Amino acid sequence: MFLGTRKIRSAGRTSGSIEITLPTELHILEGTECRLTVRDGPRPEIVFQLELSAAQALFRELWGKLRLGLAQVDEIGDFCPGNFAIALFPSHHWQERPPLAYADALSVLHRRSGRRDSDPEAATRLLAFQAVVGGYRLGLEGVLALAFGDALSYLITGTAAGLCTDFERGMAHRIFWGEGQAAQAVRSPFRDEVWVQARPGLRRVYDQFRTWQENPDTYAAARENWYRALTVEMGMQVSTMDEYMPVAAADSS
Repeated sequence: MFLGTRKIRSAGRTSGSIEITLPTELHILEGTECRLTVRDGPRPEIVFQLELSAAQALFRELWGKLRLGLAQVDEIGDFCPGNFAIALFPSHHWQERPPLAYADALSVLHRRSGRRDSDPEAATRLLAFQAVVGGYRLGLEGVLALAFGDALSYLITGTAAGLCTDFERGMAHRIFWGEGQAAQAVRSPFRDEVWVQARPGLRRVYDQFRTWQENPDTYAAARENWYRALTVEMGMQVSTMDEYMPVAAADSS
């Protein structure tokens, strides 16, 4: 990823150090320790290797909370980095493995430390994609695993991850909170009591998703009726969720 050209400049005549100003895209790295390496040769390179152990620990911590919350459904096992496409920045397109972004983990850590410039939706994205893998391990497949991740994250954080699963998320809200209840956030996804309290509701939500998977015609009809009703209510055409699904998820549905 090419981010631009920068000049090396003096940090001050008396310091003896030099500085490189990094592009704004890397602002999230403020405060992150780096290992500096010079690769000498015909085309010398300066390499910054980020110290991201805190972000990796946060991935595992959040998975532990998810595991706690889904305990009434079944055991989802330990966090496995190989189940995810882990990269520095959030990915907008993926196929087999849901993305996890170090930038999102760093943003959550910054928010914990009181920084107000952190992304408020970072924890939502992390939880949604971890819950997709949790859904896989519980036997959900394709579109329904994706929708389960989006719904679970929404129920816990009160924010949608933008995965275009409006029908499933709305039904999950109704099953979790009850008919006619307003949207509610269950506070921080890093608190054990939040997940313990959510267990019965998450079990009900999972059971519904499993029923849909075992009865695909019923699921398709319910979703079609929901979108048709929404179209009538809004007086406009509403695209179906399938247009926005990852390739592998759509193929496996």
